[in-house]
Amino acid sequence: MLRKIKQSEIELIHEKTLYLLEHVGVDFEHKGLIETFKKKGIRTEGCRVFFDRKTVDEAVSTLLPSFVIRTPFEELKIGEGGQAFASASGCCKILRDGRMYDASMEDYIMARKLDATSPIINLSSSPLMYVPGLPDGRTEMIKGAMALKYSTHPVIMSCFGKRDAEETIELARDFYDTDEGYYTIGVGNVISPLYYNESDVEAILAYTRRNQPVVIACCSSPGMTSPITMSGTLIQNNAEVLAGIIMTQIVNPGAPVVYGNTSYTSNMRTAETVSWGPEVDVTIHYAKAMADFYGLPYRGGGSLSAAKELDFENGAETALCLAATMDAGTDFIFHVFGEMDGLNAFSPEKYVLDEELMASLLHTKDRDIFAEEFLCMESMEDVGPRGNYLTEEETVDLYKSEVFYPSLSNISTYSGWEAGGRPSVVEKAKAAVEKRLAEYEFPEYSQRQKKILDHILQGIEG
Repeated sequence: MLRKIKQSEIELIHEKTLYLLEHVGVDFEHKGLIETFKKKGIRTEGCRVFFDRKTVDEAVSTLLPSFVIRTPFEELKIGEGGQAFASASGCCKILRDGRMYDASMEDYIMARKLDATSPIINLSSSPLMYVPGLPDGRTEMIKGAMALKYSTHPVIMSCFGKRDAEETIELARDFYDTDEGYYTIGVGNVISPLYYNESDVEAILAYTRRNQPVVIACCSSPGMTSPITMSGTLIQNNAEVLAGIIMTQIVNPGAPVVYGNTSYTSNMRTAETVSWGPEVDVTIHYAKAMADFYGLPYRGGGSLSAAKELDFENGAETALCLAATMDAGTDFIFHVFGEMDGLNAFSPEKYVLDEELMASLLHTKDRDIFAEEFLCMESMEDVGPRGNYLTEEETVDLYKSEVFYPSLSNISTYSGWEAGGRPSVVEKAKAAVEKRLAEYEFPEYSQRQKKILDHILQGIEG
């Protein structure tokens, strides 16, 4: 992003947001919540709610800048330097050997295993992908149990309605045998423009009332569900998300919440949402700036691409989006590996290619490259003009850690690539996936934990 964000722009977004919240309002389709707002002296008209500056300021004053999810197996800090990396959510197709297929339970398990063996993923996504044929009313519990079964990472549980949210939160609590602290997280949404339906409110509040963290994110399409201009979209998005954040703090002051924004761009010629474009880069940076302004962790970005194949478009869009995501300092990165076609499809080969892209972006993160031991002043004196550093001690000791070596990209010379059989990156990625899956090992759990999972998953995996 070439544009530098100005403090005056952040303050402008906030002031215009206050105007929208007080004079336009946000619809909350939930009678019980409306009554709660009324008791707090907040103005309502039907399901429309109007927040004044005082209400906003009071809610913001109780927000947490970070929190730590703790389970018996792992800890994950989100915010203030702690980053969460979670992979897919919501895809329904699988790209395999150049063709798209409906996702199956085998595909879901495959993705679960990739997450479990990733050196970067630290948060499991139970939504992951849509799997047809699961029993009615049990889908979210089954997927939550599968997420727990295949990985020891903390789990994003369901946020698709009151019952699913409550049941999957309780599943995490029972599995971890805890009722203290933060042990799971949900990802909730607002419907643009400016609308929370009953199901979304109940799902979000299922986490808030249990004092579990929840993400509140918008996903608008400029020119369709938000203004066509970037500034207009940013202001509306901020009002939408801030309204949900205020809701959580009124219900449970101090409850952990994450500021989210996953708004995309639009193809106005066909009235379709497009998951990546330069506008998304801008959204990521400004949304992070607004989260910082309110003192909250930020969720956004990912390996977003509208591409339908593993081609130049796919790699370019993904690389640009991941770079913007990391450059902004995003605290919670969802859809981080494997997704394409606007989050509609998942590719295991893209997963490992995205993973390598992210590894390159993380290579120098938080490293002091100017520490005294890395300056190599003695080597430069020894080598002097016209020498080389091939046999220098620092070269021998540090070359593996100092230089990033991708395993999937073809970085050798053309002749070396030919001598190696002219492998494509997709072929190498496919081999890497097969190796990962073949070497996967299940976590070791107690008999009590196995019994909880077996009860839910009986008859599901064949």
